[in-house]
Amino acid sequence: MGAKKGYLKIRDNLFYQYLKYQKPLFKPISPKKILFSNQKPDWEEEINKGFKNSKHEVYFDEITSDNLMKYDLAVPLTIDELKSKEIRELLIKNPIPIPSLESILLCDDKYQFNKTLIAKGFGAFIPKMEDPHTYPYIFKKKIDQYGANTHIIYGNEEEEKLFEILSSPEYFSQEIITGKNEYATHILFENKKIVRSLNIKYIFKTDIGVKGKDKSHQTICRCPYLDIFTSILESIGFEGLCCFNYKVRNNIPYIIEINPRFGGSLTPYFSLFI
Repeated sequence: MGAKKGYLKIRDNLFYQYLKYQKPLFKPISPKKILFSNQKPDWEEEINKGFKNSKHEVYFDEITSDNLMKYDLAVPLTIDELKSKEIRELLIKNPIPIPSLESILLCDDKYQFNKTLIAKGFGAFIPKMEDPHTYPYIFKKKIDQYGANTHIIYGNEEEEKLFEILSSPEYFSQEIITGKNEYATHILFENKKIVRSLNIKYIFKTDIGVKGKDKSHQTICRCPYLDIFTSILESIGFEGLCCFNYKVRNNIPYIIEINPRFGGSLTPYFSLFI
C-alpha cells in the first residue's frame, strides 16, 4: 500500500504542475487580493497551503460591503452564505458568479434534484429510486451535508433500527452503486461552459464507502464526463462553483449529488482556478 500511495503522490504532483500552466481566470496574471468567508476555519490551513507559492494574497473574514472594497474576489464557502439575500446582492459583480437561488435550492435537495434530472432526460445517470430495493440500498436525508444522515441498509436489522424514520418525508432510499472509487469533480461553470475543473478520486477500503463518514485516500485524475456535466448544469441554469459527486459503473457516471458550493477537497487546489 505504501508503494501505491507513493506512486499516487508522484502522479498528483505531475498533474498539479500541468494544471498550473492552464489559462488563468484573471487576464493578465497579476497579484489578487482574495477574500474567503470565515465560516470554515478548518479549511483555512489547506487554502493557505494552496496559495503558498502564488502571487495572490488570501484573507478570511466576513463578506460585507466594507470588506469587499478591499478585495478583487470574494469566495463564499457555505450554502447559508450563498442563500443570503444580502451576500447575493453584494456579489452580483463578483468575478466568480454566484449560483441562482433556484439552482442552489434544487441541488441542496437531493431527492428533488434527482427527480428533476430524470424529468430532463438524464435518468441514465441517476441511481434508481423505485421501490422495492434489493439489499443493500442507501437511505439518506433529502437535505444533508457530509453524509451525516446517510445509512446503508443491508437487511431487516438496519430497517428495524431506523423504523422511526423509514417513512419520514425528509428521507428517501436509493440504489447503491458499488465500487471502491468515488469521484468529486470540482467545476467553475460560466456562460454555459466549464471554465475550470479538477477531479478528485476517493479510494475506499470497501465497495460501499460513504464519503464524509468512512476513511479514504485521495488522488487527482482526469474526468472523461465533462460534456455530460456541462449539459446537466446548463439544463438547470447553473453558474458558479459546484462539485459533482459520483461513482462509475460500466463507464457511466452515476451522480450522487451536486454540491452547489466550494467543495472541501478543492481547498489545496483552488489557486489553480484563479
